[in-house]
Amino acid sequence: MGRGTLLWAASGGVLGLVALGLWLVPFDLGSVQVQQAAIAALVVATGWFAGFMLREISQQLDRQERLRDAHRALFAEIKHNVENLGSAEDLKSFGGSMLARIVEGDGFAPFIPRERNDTVFAALLPNIHILPRATIDPVVQYYSQLAAQDALADDMRGESFRTMSPQRRAALYRDYIGLKLRALDYGNEALETIDAYARAGARRAGAASERIRKARAERVKREREAEVRAAGGGAQG
Repeated sequence: MGRGTLLWAASGGVLGLVALGLWLVPFDLGSVQVQQAAIAALVVATGWFAGFMLREISQQLDRQERLRDAHRALFAEIKHNVENLGSAEDLKSFGGSMLARIVEGDGFAPFIPRERNDTVFAALLPNIHILPRATIDPVVQYYSQLAAQDALADDMRGESFRTMSPQRRAALYRDYIGLKLRALDYGNEALETIDAYARAGARRAGAASERIRKARAERVKREREAEVRAAGGGAQG
């Protein structure tokens, strides 16, 4: 039950109890004392209810402002990294050139820079609950992917990576590029979902995220089918 629904239910319950009390207790409504007491009670109840409503409205406005600030900050951080990653075609092309150099067998090991693309998210994490369900899922999905990418990058910066065989180094680097491609995909989903929420609310944001995920599932399915066909053709050849 939402806060607004709970508020109106409580208010209705209070008014119902007051009405029941007036019906059961034989007040002499013609008495001046009873009229004065009723007016005083009405003024007190109205003041309490008005104060309660003002506090609720103020808290709701504060929550909305904090949510807008969080969305703006996350959008800026995600957009910055997505733009740095470039397009999927650029990543694949760059990864392919690096893989070609690795497998040459001359000991080449690509430089893996240390990246920090989660500063805003880390600061927001204690209050992550302010995000609505429509945007929290793609945001957490994106930053979880960054964490997996950073963990693999840490391993690749170690000495053990340089001493591996070219084939193993190439396999790890291929996985690293794959993680970046997925981060790019998840980042674009998070950006579109946050933008949809800002423009049209939770329902539109949820629909945008669902549409993107369905398109991704179809794309992955087609890519896997193409890989299977390519593998089958190679085996026959």
